Amino acid sequence: MKTIIITILMLCMSLFAAPKVGDDAVSFSLPSLYNDSDMVTNKSSQGKIVLLNLWASWCAGCKEEMPLFVKLQKEYSKTEFEIVLSSIDNVPQSARDFLTKVDSERTLTSLYDPSKILPKTYRCSGMPSSFLIDRRGKIIAIYIGSMDDEAIISLKSKIQTLLGQ
Repeated sequence: MKTIIITILMLCMSLFAAPKVGDDAVSFSLPSLYNDSDMVTNKSSQGKIVLLNLWASWCAGCKEEMPLFVKLQKEYSKTEFEIVLSSIDNVPQSARDFLTKVDSERTLTSLYDPSKILPKTYRCSGMPSSFLIDRRGKIIAIYIGSMDDEAIISLKSKIQTLLGQ
């Protein structure tokens, strides 16, 4: 009986555990932030190295790192690296208004997650949360909290390794 209880507890823990490094990235289908009839899936980025960033316009740390992401995406624009943002704002216009200020060229792929499905599925413990995903769809690194210049340097090293540079 004790073995059965332990087995059930272990199974429940694995079912409700947050994805970790080495796990498959979570599948999703979300509307574009700029055109809600344009659905984007994680399959859209298949074969690319992706930084999936979960953010909101009310999050101070999210706002701080966004210009760094725009700069990073421009730096890697001719590669198979893509930054995908997923806003969890209650009102999508708030996210659009903020991004218009920092990413007027729409350099970053921007999605809207009205049901907050990605933070729930990834079991995010803080905002912002970012997940570096390799070409095979495996999580390579997890970043909880705002990225600063030092974190971007570390991220760039990982990106370059994944790109084979």
